[in-house]
Amino acid sequence: MTVTEDFSRMWFALCADGTLSVLGDHGDYDAADATAEDLGLDVIWLVCGADAAQWADTINSKRGEN
Repeated sequence: MTVTEDFSRMWFALCADGTLSVLGDHGDYDAADATAEDLGLDVIWLVCGADAAQWADTINSKRGEN
């Protein structure tokens, strides 16, 4: 398994209060959702590591333009 594949298993939760919580390594959406529920998070959106990394790259590229 490559580093990219490992990170794609990492899941994040965008919460109603605007925070981003790290849920950890999960095999799929349902497992990540169960963890978020166990943690009592008010989740708006769950995102896997691959998508989160792409978002971070886009955001960081715009930060350099200021």
